[in-house]
Amino acid sequence: MSSENYIYYPLKKFIERYKAEKNIRLHMPGHKGAFDYGDDITEIKGADSLYEASGIIADSENRTAEMFGAANSFYSTEGSSQVIKAMCFLAVQRLCNQDSSKNCPTILATRNAHKSFIYASMLLGFNIKWMVDGDEFSLCKCYVTPERLEKYLKETEGANVAAVYVTSPDYLGNILDIKGLSVVAHRYGLPILVDNAHGSYLKFMKNDIHPVSLGADLVADSAHKTLPVMTGGAYLHISRNSMFLRASSISGNGENKQSVSMISEEYAKEIRKALLMFGSTSPSYVIMESLDEALGRIDVKEYRKTQDRVDVLKHELIKMGYCISGIGSGLSGEPLKIVVDLRMEKISGIQLSNMLREHGIECEYADPDFLVTMWSPFNEYPADFDKFKNAMAEIKRNVGIGEEAKKSLDTEKVILGKASLISFSLPKVEYQPREIMYCVHRLEKVGPGLVGKVAADTVVSCPPAVSPIVAGEVIDENIVKVLGYYGIESVEVLI
Repeated sequence: MSSENYIYYPLKKFIERYKAEKNIRLHMPGHKGAFDYGDDITEIKGADSLYEASGIIADSENRTAEMFGAANSFYSTEGSSQVIKAMCFLAVQRLCNQDSSKNCPTILATRNAHKSFIYASMLLGFNIKWMVDGDEFSLCKCYVTPERLEKYLKETEGANVAAVYVTSPDYLGNILDIKGLSVVAHRYGLPILVDNAHGSYLKFMKNDIHPVSLGADLVADSAHKTLPVMTGGAYLHISRNSMFLRASSISGNGENKQSVSMISEEYAKEIRKALLMFGSTSPSYVIMESLDEALGRIDVKEYRKTQDRVDVLKHELIKMGYCISGIGSGLSGEPLKIVVDLRMEKISGIQLSNMLREHGIECEYADPDFLVTMWSPFNEYPADFDKFKNAMAEIKRNVGIGEEAKKSLDTEKVILGKASLISFSLPKVEYQPREIMYCVHRLEKVGPGLVGKVAADTVVSCPPAVSPIVAGEVIDENIVKVLGYYGIESVEVLI
């Protein structure tokens, strides 16, 4: 696939022409194009409308679908949070359309769900059945195998299950076996929804491991996280073999015409309505323009070069004595994410992050156990790579990370990180999140006094992450330890 095939900007072309015409702007927004806001327009004649798209926006979306090998792609200007809620709505709607007598559907989900998924359950009224694999707690990781999914589906057989929902990649770059999970889900007649917020770029790696290519039915991509797109830009992809497909037609026009499996026009309206339910009726044209421009800015060759460069950097860090997550673990890891595992070191991820900040390097995320960095072709090479490598080498020399450090580990950290948290099990569910969204609650400090109380909100420090406690669950002693370990100081509880 060559990016040159997609260098055509329907939205960008329209906005540039409109600015050149220097029309008097007697329409929204109120800045009238001043302050260098000329690209920020509204639904004027010819500009199309995101939630009724049939012109330049639809054209741009169709070209995006071609690039990703999807049946259809829909733009979001409010991130994958909007897309996740829309996916859940479509899954529940599909089940109810099959049998209108079915009430209160359930979605089977991995525990490391984005907070917007839990809020979707509140807004849409579905129950959640959580899936975990193993009993070792990590704030960001939840690895579920196809075999484990099969077990959960057998346990829930006969229930009103609407879909299987998974997060892949997770925040630590671990990638699930989407192909295997899809096969299992489809065997039970269920669609699989994938929060691929961190993995938009996976389509352009040497091995195409994007969920839309591996059997997922609906996929949420936070384009802005890993592609050259403004914050808020996201995609909802419908795969070509999705259970949500209603019809086939031909997409594209002119010299770019290509045969693409498409959903029906009627169902496209349903999908746009689902997105509109959770989005503003005034979507940002500036964000849509950046989604449009990504069609030409995504250079597959450069992404693959960066894949090689990051792989080299990972192995250089290993030679220094760092433990890099996903290397030699047997799990598939994100190609453009470097995650430093500090669970067996005497410094925390937070301390390492602070040290790197002193070198002028800002990382994506840090907690007591891990440091997360995200890379792209738009990092300067070799400058950024060398600066990071040199800083990490200097820190290692000063702190003694590696085999020597393991001889003088902080005992308390090991106890917290290994002994007490390893017994984590899902808390008792007193209520589903939807049942308590209007209940009276109060904020309480984390401590022994929380034991036995019911959480009124979902506690999570970063999305997507494994929440130690979800709204409606009973707080136990181990949960209090988990909350303390991750620096969570207070929790909303029911009165």
